[in-house]
Amino acid sequence: MRKLGLRCATTAAVFAAMVVGGGVAQAAPVAVPVYQIPATAFAVSGLVVPGPVFATVTARSLAPTTTEFAAPASPSACATTAGRALVKISYLNVNTGASGSVTVKPCEYFIDPTPTSVVANTGSGRIVLTTQVVGSPFAPAAGQPSIPGIGTFHAP
Repeated sequence: MRKLGLRCATTAAVFAAMVVGGGVAQAAPVAVPVYQIPATAFAVSGLVVPGPVFATVTARSLAPTTTEFAAPASPSACATTAGRALVKISYLNVNTGASGSVTVKPCEYFIDPTPTSVVANTGSGRIVLTTQVVGSPFAPAAGQPSIPGIGTFHAP
């Protein structure tokens, strides 16, 4: 009988916490694996050494219909001429037909007002995306010449 009373008290406490606290907490954003061939940009370091920089897209599911896109670059890539470039991500949901395009900056400390991540209403299903390294208004030739990339992921 004592165990039954303890169970009832525990259940009542959980219910009270949900009612008083405003309900069940929202799930944290979930990283979604993106299978891709990243866009490739041209970069020159401070030692005037040319080389490639890869714009790899990351995706996080925030809700059943929204996805947060980003293309973070490493500090070494941000120290090159490509650190002033932007990444344009165009997406298509092959299940619903929802499509759009967003632009993010890969380097957090670059002065361009473009955000480092953007939330898009992609819908749920298979998403196909293309990526392109583009110059910014502050450095139109940054990362050029470049080769576009392509990728896919499943948005929950």
